[in-house]
Amino acid sequence: MKKLFVLIVAFAAFSVNSAMAWGGFAHSAITEIAERNLTDEAREQIHHYLNHSLPFYAIWMDQFRYTDPYRPSGKWHSNWMDENGALDVLNEKCAAYQTDRIWREMKNYKSMSHEEVRLNLLYLIHLVADMHCPGHNVWPKKSHPQYYYHLTNNKGGKESFHKVWDADAIEYGRRKWTVSEYADKMATLSPKEIKKICKGTPFKWATSSLPHAEETFDLTPEGSNKQAYSKETRLRMQRICDEEAVKAGYRLAHVMNQIFSTKK
Repeated sequence: MKKLFVLIVAFAAFSVNSAMAWGGFAHSAITEIAERNLTDEAREQIHHYLNHSLPFYAIWMDQFRYTDPYRPSGKWHSNWMDENGALDVLNEKCAAYQTDRIWREMKNYKSMSHEEVRLNLLYLIHLVADMHCPGHNVWPKKSHPQYYYHLTNNKGGKESFHKVWDADAIEYGRRKWTVSEYADKMATLSPKEIKKICKGTPFKWATSSLPHAEETFDLTPEGSNKQAYSKETRLRMQRICDEEAVKAGYRLAHVMNQIFSTKK
């Protein structure tokens, strides 16, 4: 009954309106790409611990981030910069920090309890994706305005900078796309290309994504009307999100494959 309850709760979380966006459509697409690139051994172990595929739990962490005992994880969804503008690799709130920590700890997953492994997998599913979101990088307020300003819309209302990059950018012109269609069209890298982008640590991955995060401020400046952006601007915004989402999908699969590899 306990497992059944968990599955029911997870299904409810997965079925919420995709207004959560990077937590909905993009997260689901990222996990779909990852699921397609798992080794057989990784897929078997993941299904053993989760009783389902990766996309089923794509937004679990968003749904339970403010619920005990998971409340501390509510601070892990972004990458944080230090006073010099570099990735703060010692900041425990940093998504890259938590991804790296959990990945290293999971190398000894066989010594963990079933519930510990399950929870760590749920965290990794979400964190690897979040650390690639262009709107999930936070610099000190004095040097960068992220999360500190708003955009506007045609009605004169305020639009969150975060929401525009979480949702509107990647979904532009794709409201009818399914996550399977997204994976079919976007996840087309060769094995050589996949190997190249999966090299390194979560810290390296996060750092390599910072130029895209910086570009968000130029593309969507404070007070700008999101509905007045040119087609060229919208397509550039979408391209940035696509590049990060695809990398996140392949890297999530890489993390899972490494954890459950029998060739250690």
